[in-house]
Amino acid sequence: MNKKQFILIYTLLLIVAGLSAWSITDDYFGNRFGSLNARSQAMGGTGLFEDTRVGGIALNPANITLMDKWVGIEFAGFVNRNEDHRALPLYNSFDNYIDDAVYASNVNFNDDYAGAAFGAFKIGPAKLGLGLSYKPVLSFDGGYIEQIRNNRNTDNDAYPEMIAVNRIDNEGNLMQASALAALGFRLGDYTDLNLGFEFGKLFGKTTNLTTIRWSQWAVDTVGEGILPEYTYSGETDLEGTLMKAGMAFRLNERFGLAGTWQLKSTLDRAVDYSIQKDAWRGHAAIDSTASFTEDYILPSQISIGLNYQPRNIMRTRFNIEAEWVKHSEISTHYDDCLNFYTGVEHHVQNRLPLRLGFQAVNSYLRQIEDDGAMIVKKVLTPMITGGSSIPLSDNLHLDLGLGYSWREYEALDLFGDTYYNDKQYTGLGSYKLWPNQHINLIDRGWENPDKVRESNVSLSASLGFTW
Repeated sequence: MNKKQFILIYTLLLIVAGLSAWSITDDYFGNRFGSLNARSQAMGGTGLFEDTRVGGIALNPANITLMDKWVGIEFAGFVNRNEDHRALPLYNSFDNYIDDAVYASNVNFNDDYAGAAFGAFKIGPAKLGLGLSYKPVLSFDGGYIEQIRNNRNTDNDAYPEMIAVNRIDNEGNLMQASALAALGFRLGDYTDLNLGFEFGKLFGKTTNLTTIRWSQWAVDTVGEGILPEYTYSGETDLEGTLMKAGMAFRLNERFGLAGTWQLKSTLDRAVDYSIQKDAWRGHAAIDSTASFTEDYILPSQISIGLNYQPRNIMRTRFNIEAEWVKHSEISTHYDDCLNFYTGVEHHVQNRLPLRLGFQAVNSYLRQIEDDGAMIVKKVLTPMITGGSSIPLSDNLHLDLGLGYSWREYEALDLFGDTYYNDKQYTGLGSYKLWPNQHINLIDRGWENPDKVRESNVSLSASLGFTW
């Protein structure tokens, strides 16, 4: 390993070591991980037919015996930067729509890790392989800070006074620890069939904290002990199992087919939460705790993929994959979704691999209304990816992957405006916190929702050894 390669690896480890949080909107379904293998991420998340990297066994257990190796181990690190902009419609005095005004912007980071290992040996004409993998499945991390300011004008370059600060802090992952097995059969000089099975243990704990804290200026303006503060805290435990079957069929030197079938998993979801709100005019303080349990469903998935390695002077690989996710198994509110992944790897001068990819993945956002009604929205998230690899020795390699994704959707305001109407707390006929006495503070519903724009920049690095 030369000095430049050492500096690059050390820099990546420093980046991965100090970061944590993701999108705040997906607090129920979480943010779904694909493959944390950097080669897979650089090629659009493909990897159902993977005969070079150990991380591929976490996507398809049949890849254990597809690889022409006997032992392998890989560690992967993942860093994501999420940028969230929330805007509300802006109207003029004639109720004509002008534009979307951004009122809150948040940038958060998260880091996650994965690992996989396998061993294989011959049994007569067949090849048997066993493996282990450990990876995050869903991330519930998220952070949100919003300043509530009054409607004082900005003459003399002065900011309006800050009334309150809203904050949401969510932490936790759903993790998967799996045992894998595969059986390979040599059918010809360049033809083999590989079958695999995975049994995984799913477990995770998440914490949720939502607070509304009045500013000192608001307390001084209204008076001590008048404005109530709010706190919601919750803890969720998830536990269950996962089963997946896989197939990888090498037709010849040029083509490979692969597929997986992941069964529906029903997890136990146990929630404990508490709500505290200070007493205010004519209302007693709230200090309540509650708990409940429910089923949490990961729907079944069927994936198929094609690998093509054309006869070329430079080594080239094309992957294209499709994934059918049966969201309708969760409830009738959801439709099944089809996701696409594609990637290409081209070795420049047969040494430096250049990898590019694209994916289009559907997900759902869930909102429970005050009357118990469920609102679900399907959101499409495109991603473009790229990456390369650094050979550290004949059997040791460092892969790097980079992805950029974006999405836009409508959502309800996270904090209703009526909470900041100080007249309900003081009993006065006029505002003390709002200079414009003609405003009407109301909670916006789906007739006037937020517009949310998100973007993610993700970096993954995986260090693997095969023999």
